[in-house]
Amino acid sequence: MVAADLAAAKVPVIVSALPDLPRTFETLGARLENAALLAGAGVRIAISPREAEGHFSRTLRLEAGNAVAHGLPWEAALTAITRAPAEIFDVDTTLGSLAVGRSGDLVVWSGDPFEPMTRPRHVIIRGQEIPLRSRQTQLRDRYRDLRTAR
Repeated sequence: MVAADLAAAKVPVIVSALPDLPRTFETLGARLENAALLAGAGVRIAISPREAEGHFSRTLRLEAGNAVAHGLPWEAALTAITRAPAEIFDVDTTLGSLAVGRSGDLVVWSGDPFEPMTRPRHVIIRGQEIPLRSRQTQLRDRYRDLRTAR
């Protein structure tokens, strides 16, 4: 409702791309197109899950995908979860994009990272590839075929 005013004042906005029902006064104007409307008006946006409890970083890529499905350009969604948050919090000289001298973590996906069925193929944190094995994957593999499980 005030996208043009926010853009004129150069106020960045951290937006969730999932809720479209007002749960509080601040979300009375919630719409699934909010990220696209704000970005289209020239507002710098960052996408972030807005759940009150718990750690919901795992849903960040899905929030970005939802924003794309509702009008935000794909590149703008990628920026809204990488470079834009780093710029908003003034840490963009070391975080938020891949460049020499910056701390760059990287995930190589099996497809579009904003699609729910896409899976990580490689995860590199601080220059080290992280094995994609966990207790859950070990149990899955152990009991995949119950005839041979011991």
